[in-house]
Amino acid sequence: MASLNNRGVADILAIAFMFVILVLAAVFMHSYSLRPLRAATDRQLELKSEHLYKTLELAWVRPGVSFLRAAAENLLLEQPIVPGPYLRSVMENALEYLRPSGYAVAVSLSYENASWELSWPEGAGLGLGAEKQFPRQGEMRLTMAGGENIAVPVTVRIFEIAEI
Repeated sequence: MASLNNRGVADILAIAFMFVILVLAAVFMHSYSLRPLRAATDRQLELKSEHLYKTLELAWVRPGVSFLRAAAENLLLEQPIVPGPYLRSVMENALEYLRPSGYAVAVSLSYENASWELSWPEGAGLGLGAEKQFPRQGEMRLTMAGGENIAVPVTVRIFEIAEI
């Protein structure tokens, strides 16, 4: 067996370093290729949050009364058109159908010292401390009997939870 001279050891070291560089390049390329996939998933959830808000804003719980309008009336009026328990039941059904799997939905309205909140699935909370959350904020405007125009801030939040 012939012994390796200095040049042979240099060739082996060069090949070993090229292999290490190849492995590192593959790892970096793989991590960069997954980044757009995560961003696309986040964008889908942002769009889902927007869709959920618009659905609650435009879909009727009773003829002429949307989900968010009914919630704002429950917050502000003593005698709302849609009773609170019925509204919660119907809105829970809608949120159960519309929410993405593995995520929870929270709807909150507030005006001065009063607030109206609903989260689905039950016990998920409002998701304020969730690591991944996709909020959509807006306002629901109501004109009261005296002509007073009230803007009620609305937040619809989709957030990641452990499967319940």
